Amino acid sequence: MRPPEKVVFGHTVEGLLAVLEGHLEGPLRASLKDVGLDLDAKLAPAYPKHQWHQMLLLGAAALFPHLAPAQAHWQLGQRFVTAYFSTRMGRALQGVLKLLGPARTLERTARNMASGNNYLRVDVERLAPTDYRLKVSEGGVHPEFIGALCHFGTLTTGVKNLTTVVEAHEEASATYRMRW
Repeated sequence: MRPPEKVVFGHTVEGLLAVLEGHLEGPLRASLKDVGLDLDAKLAPAYPKHQWHQMLLLGAAALFPHLAPAQAHWQLGQRFVTAYFSTRMGRALQGVLKLLGPARTLERTARNMASGNNYLRVDVERLAPTDYRLKVSEGGVHPEFIGALCHFGTLTTGVKNLTTVVEAHEEASATYRMRW
């Protein structure tokens, strides 16, 4: 028996398309089609992980060509959170996060990330009441995107003075430190 294919769900891609709105014509449209996202067709229920990572690379480069890749992916992540929370699934998740608060939101990061794909593994370690370490597997070559998702997603809880840094990065896995 083969393990299931690692995929990102269609509503997650919908969030990325909302971020890229206004930039989806010309070269970006063709590049997205080349990696398997045909904007003239209905969104698929899911896309392979490697296609998703290519979509992120293309989106970051299109929106932030003047920034270094790490900064571009952080900015893309910030915009993604905002756009994702405008989708049906995102609005539901945002409501839950506001009720949970920052600590419980971080403690449920694995479950929250699972709503977007079937492959990310997240280990959350509480170091102190307002100090957490998150270890994320298979987040992609630019850990800043996942870091921004965690950071800006947690900000929606109303937390103040949140800092998020990438403590370690090896291949597609990263460790983040989040404090407030």
